Amino acid sequence: MIRHVLICCRGEIALRFIRTCRLMDISTTVIYSADDDNAEFVHAADQAVRVDAWIPETLITTVINVALSSKVDAVAPGYGPLAENADFADACAKANLIFIGPNSAAIRQTGDKIAARLAAEQAQIPIIPGMQIDTDANAAMILTNRLGYPLLIKAAHGGGGRGIRVVDQPEDFITSYEEVRQESLRAFGNNQVYLEKFLGEDIRHIEVQILADRYGKILHLGTRECSVQRRRQKIVEEAPAPGLTEIQYEELHNAALAVAHQVGYDSAGTVEFLLDKEGHFYFIEMNARIQVEHPVTESITGIDIVEQMIYSASNQPLTLTQQDIHFSGHSIEFRICAEDAHGDFLPNGGEVLDYRIPEGPGIRVDSGIHLGAKMSPLFDSLCLKLIVSGANREQTLKRSQLALDELVIAGFSTNLAVHRWLIGNQSFNQGNYDLSIGKTIENTHSLPQRKALAIHAITALALHLNLIPGVQTNSDTHRPISPWIQRNSR
Repeated sequence: MIRHVLICCRGEIALRFIRTCRLMDISTTVIYSADDDNAEFVHAADQAVRVDAWIPETLITTVINVALSSKVDAVAPGYGPLAENADFADACAKANLIFIGPNSAAIRQTGDKIAARLAAEQAQIPIIPGMQIDTDANAAMILTNRLGYPLLIKAAHGGGGRGIRVVDQPEDFITSYEEVRQESLRAFGNNQVYLEKFLGEDIRHIEVQILADRYGKILHLGTRECSVQRRRQKIVEEAPAPGLTEIQYEELHNAALAVAHQVGYDSAGTVEFLLDKEGHFYFIEMNARIQVEHPVTESITGIDIVEQMIYSASNQPLTLTQQDIHFSGHSIEFRICAEDAHGDFLPNGGEVLDYRIPEGPGIRVDSGIHLGAKMSPLFDSLCLKLIVSGANREQTLKRSQLALDELVIAGFSTNLAVHRWLIGNQSFNQGNYDLSIGKTIENTHSLPQRKALAIHAITALALHLNLIPGVQTNSDTHRPISPWIQRNSR
């Protein structure tokens, strides 16, 4: 059994792992950069190792060396930059360290969206019509005639809403194609792309939580609705997905299990689908890590997903059976982010000057901040997750409204206004919404494009000149940028 874990992620997910490790009598060490000197997770761990010389190209070697010198026996990547990294999983195995996550072969297959689509096809699960394309833009454009417009250009190794473009007409294809390839190379180190038919925005994004061990047992923990998104970034999730028939639930559960079996999965993971108006579902991807939104599933099942991941990584068989898993009530998660909901959702930061979290039945807060903490706009903008549960969706919505009204974060702008607006939205209240609700959010809260561009320019200049109070930027050219500076949400 694992006795000591190096947690190589930050913020609320690092704290999430620390709490479960405490319950399991497992010691914790965290690794962090200078920007997180005063972060909650650094103080909560049994040990903390600060690394100042962050170089992305040698990140894996750095973390392995810290793990060995700290005498840990396992490493937990959470959903930071080392999650879904097959090379890191292999490096851990080579160093005789346990990787708390799936095997590297499963990570590679699911991380390559083209290979993942093939796995779903082999499992006889519907996929969105699409094709792999040539690296030559003009040759690729000829192939688009088979698929038709509108279509999606997607990065084969993309995620988190990046590396994807909707193309409405042939004239826009080549420009969009080159943009996606360049963005993909910068963000993911690979410029391979593929095409998918664009099904529109009046569809739903639904995922299924999977739990597996090293002995071939794979269970599902039900569905989650993830259709409230802004620019393809999830901001609200709920479990179970509302309004499905029992047959639809069963079909989605079985499809997720089939994909997980096909790739030889052996940890916690998520299989994601799109559901159209006619009730047809299509596989889109599998995430080989714990998800930001896992708490809503924990709330309706009573299962600690992190605990089960640790048991699986320890080579222990799941003691649960599918018959042991029961769904009770409803749960909604609101991602509270440091961004200006009325300023084109620009990330921002500063010192937390006032901080009050809601209390009461069914309220859970997974937070990475505290009073006096510094929130940097250079990191992922997620401050905390407000998870609200109730006996049914109606009660959960009422509790959510009260909790959102009670929540206070002062010192910088957040997207709380969006969540408070959403609670009053008729479609959301009725559970009758789809991805098009994201456009409503944009139209309701975003600035006109010219004003948004002006704010972008002013903010960039202010950051460059260190004019924003309470924010420390990486202006020192001799100090490598931390690899934690990225968006984790997906």
